Amino acid sequence: MNAPDIGTTLLDYDIISEPFPLYAGTADAPSTTVHLVVSNGRGDTVYCREIIFSLPHGDLAQSLVDTTSGDGEAGADGWTVQEIQKGADIVVPDGDYAHFVAKAPEGGAPVDASGITITLKNLTVSKQPGVARVEVCEKATFDTGNWPESPGFRSLTITKFPPPVIPVRAVSDFRADKLEVSAGDPVRLTWNGPSTLEYTVLYSGGATPAKDQKDTVTGHEWSGTVTRDTTFCLQYVTGETTHYLTTTVTVADPTLTGLTVQGDASVTHDLTVGKDMNVTGALEATDDITTKAQFLDPRGTPLQGKRV
Repeated sequence: MNAPDIGTTLLDYDIISEPFPLYAGTADAPSTTVHLVVSNGRGDTVYCREIIFSLPHGDLAQSLVDTTSGDGEAGADGWTVQEIQKGADIVVPDGDYAHFVAKAPEGGAPVDASGITITLKNLTVSKQPGVARVEVCEKATFDTGNWPESPGFRSLTITKFPPPVIPVRAVSDFRADKLEVSAGDPVRLTWNGPSTLEYTVLYSGGATPAKDQKDTVTGHEWSGTVTRDTTFCLQYVTGETTHYLTTTVTVADPTLTGLTVQGDASVTHDLTVGKDMNVTGALEATDDITTKAQFLDPRGTPLQGKRV
């Protein structure tokens, strides 16, 4: 067994972010999880009482988090993790940090080759890209009858990359669940894309959103009804550029608020007209044409049906 250097840690440490890689925070970025992996590569059992992890806090490039709140848990039986409140009588590095302490059960527990993992959740990453140094303070020994007077210290670095510009191709597969429906039938639109974007669904007067359905969403779904052929447009912004995707739903029996026919109109089935109808071209029907009002010629004179 080799004696450790004074002031250094007996255990090995590494830091992993989730998601990975770690990007500097943005206004709509989700919370981040950090896993602190603790392992023992010495071949001899190390006994540990507690480990303090200090995350630099602030809005600088060397800061890791811009709030001091978070939740912790340990991946080993009996270990606990909690945030250290300011003013606590405990040895921590000078400066602005968010402190978390992982405590072993019964005042000391062995750490063998299996190691342990300390997980810190709901962290808000600071908004400046850069490299942050997480400070580790370890109280550990090879001999439970001889605990050292001073803890061991070390630093872990983690890089915050600049937030990426979301590529256009990251949004795709904008489609309707049905390509052809009857007037008034429901339509559901879906697409794939990052949840950090806002999406706006654009459409003409032939579509109506479902109750409580908003046209601008961060999800990947829109629901409503259609009464006539409608082309839907999905609008989103990446960087400083606005992009669009389209999909079309056709209606077999469209409902129209107005209809103007400039040329011939042929009706192969019954045509029901609830008000006056003006025809400037020829109107030809092979079945009955029923009206609750009148058919008028260009002078306003009611037309008479052809007698057989």
